[in-house]
Amino acid sequence: YKLNLTSNGLSGTLSKDFSVLKSIKILDLADNDLKGNIPTEIGLLSDLSYLRLSYNALVGTMPMEFQELSQLQIIQIQSNRISGTIPLSMDAQLDAGQSTFISDCGVPTIFEKVLFCANCTMCCNSQDDCYPTANTLIQEAGFEDYKSFTWVFFLSTVGASCV
Repeated sequence: YKLNLTSNGLSGTLSKDFSVLKSIKILDLADNDLKGNIPTEIGLLSDLSYLRLSYNALVGTMPMEFQELSQLQIIQIQSNRISGTIPLSMDAQLDAGQSTFISDCGVPTIFEKVLFCANCTMCCNSQDDCYPTANTLIQEAGFEDYKSFTWVFFLSTVGASCV
């Protein structure tokens, strides 16, 4: 089953009663005006594979029951005020795409402490700039950034042309 209420002008808090949707696979409540905490009952949605709560006004920490969601493949919770550590099931089968698991783990942040998200594939900051958490090819080659790579490349080219 699928529930997509994106950009519907919803306001208020997430009800604990949505846990009766035990067979739901896709829950998309993004881009509304939902407030309050994410209820612990979210852990009862055992078939949930796609969760999108981004661009709301949700606060607090991600409930520990979140780790019960072993079927999750896509999680997008950025642009809320969720803090702390995001517990994730060891069985979660996150898709390999960059937008698989997005949260507010970027800098600068609105939080006193930066949100820790070890499994995030993309982090967003307080300016709504998002970036992948995976290393670039330049970083995998051992360079800190493109600037250091450019210098080494330039010096190698100059050195090779002098020989």
